[in-house]
Amino acid sequence: MLFKKSKQKKLKMIWQVQKNGSVSQLVGTAHFFPYSFRNALHRCLQNARIVMFEGPLDEDSMARVRQAGMDTESAYHLFDELDDQTITGITGALIPVCRMRNSTQFFQYCKDDLKQTVYDLVKGMQPWLAFFTLWSTYLQRNGWKYSVDMEGFNLAQELGKKVVFLESIEEQIKVLQNISHEKIMHFLKQTDHWETLANDFVKSYLKGDLEKLRLSGIRFPSRHHTIIDHRDEIFFERMQTELARGDVVAFLGAPHLKGMSRLLLADGYQVKGPWLPD
Repeated sequence: MLFKKSKQKKLKMIWQVQKNGSVSQLVGTAHFFPYSFRNALHRCLQNARIVMFEGPLDEDSMARVRQAGMDTESAYHLFDELDDQTITGITGALIPVCRMRNSTQFFQYCKDDLKQTVYDLVKGMQPWLAFFTLWSTYLQRNGWKYSVDMEGFNLAQELGKKVVFLESIEEQIKVLQNISHEKIMHFLKQTDHWETLANDFVKSYLKGDLEKLRLSGIRFPSRHHTIIDHRDEIFFERMQTELARGDVVAFLGAPHLKGMSRLLLADGYQVKGPWLPD
């Protein structure tokens, strides 16, 4: 699953929304991705009056998210809830397994050392932050060095566009803290499916296929209707005034596009772009 090429890709996750002559665009984003869309995003943003994102993306805000997920005073560690087979699977997914040498003792030492490395990686973290740290590390070590959100955010700043965030960092942290603990544990126990899940996501995203994106692989913990649907309504409400004026480019996680399009259509907007599932 190694993605080493940085070749630009065509961005198909763009929808045009129009009402009373006011036209804007919705971009379904991938928070992590193995390919860049910089050229496509530059064209998309050139004539934007205002650019919207789910929440703050600056370094200080990211630091606050990490701080909120740390609990160094507690003796808790995520691995305390996982069996040895799962821990071995996570370790193997994040770090290439040591090559076997003649010494069985050396090989055992190598495995133990790697487990300690991964253990230390998420030490002092609450489950939700530990989960995202493990998953993002896995993706980054397999060549997923881009983010549609971050590329859009950096370009908007370079182009001098007005940037608006639809949620505060406090609201975003609360969402992260409310991710189902049970679903996190289930996902971590499925490391043998991670590669398929990641590959399916890339294929579906590049095709602009929201339905396949929804159905691909095992269920990602944050892609749950209790998180997605509630936030769709918040985003829609906070976007309405600017959408009415037009020339908005709004970056929202791809799983939000189905619900957002439903709300827009109900409010009299025309929505054009990749096929939208019923």
